[in-house]
Amino acid sequence: MVGGINKQIKDHARASNEWKYQAKADKAYSVFETINERLFDKDLPDVIIGFDTRLKKAGEYYDEGDSISLKYHFDMHPDLTDFETVMACLHNAVHAHINTHQLKGKWYHSKLFRTEMAEWGIECNDQGHAIALDPDLITETLTKISQEHLVAEVLDFDPVEDVLPLQDDDPLAVLEPKKPQKVKVEFTAKVGGSKMKKWSCACNPPINVRCAVNLNAQCNNCLEEFEIQ
Repeated sequence: MVGGINKQIKDHARASNEWKYQAKADKAYSVFETINERLFDKDLPDVIIGFDTRLKKAGEYYDEGDSISLKYHFDMHPDLTDFETVMACLHNAVHAHINTHQLKGKWYHSKLFRTEMAEWGIECNDQGHAIALDPDLITETLTKISQEHLVAEVLDFDPVEDVLPLQDDDPLAVLEPKKPQKVKVEFTAKVGGSKMKKWSCACNPPINVRCAVNLNAQCNNCLEEFEIQ
């Protein structure tokens, strides 16, 4: 019964052309379905994907059902990049897999969860945050799910925001300072043989550019010079 309701909600979301998150939902569902088919042998349940600007992190999975008792539901922050969206879908696919087949004690960011994530090239801490990427494994994973065009984004996945900054129109913005915490991601190997160097401005988060020669440029947002990283 749950699968039927979840599928109806999914189909409705993907067809709701007037919904502001329709395009994001359609993309996220498509990515999740490909992950299910190619990484989990179609073993995952129909999930519900929502979007919530109030989230102070990339996403939230509801292990025991959401506020109206629907299971296999996760929300994502709508401002995620394409690469972050894929990471979030993979993260929550592992949640759904464990939620389906394991006892409650194995749910959420258990050792089992972290082991499964590592198999796809993502090392997580006990809070579920990505603290390192294995370039070979994550590249293989992205290729398997037809997202190989995002491999270049691995190099730019430097910090992970533990807490996303509140939106200016969020009523809580006046109560909480916009100070996102950072967790540095360290890579276990070099990706590719490019001689392009990374340059960043002083924005938070910074704007990154790549250049093989000395760069003499100023960011139009923070008005600071780009510096080599």
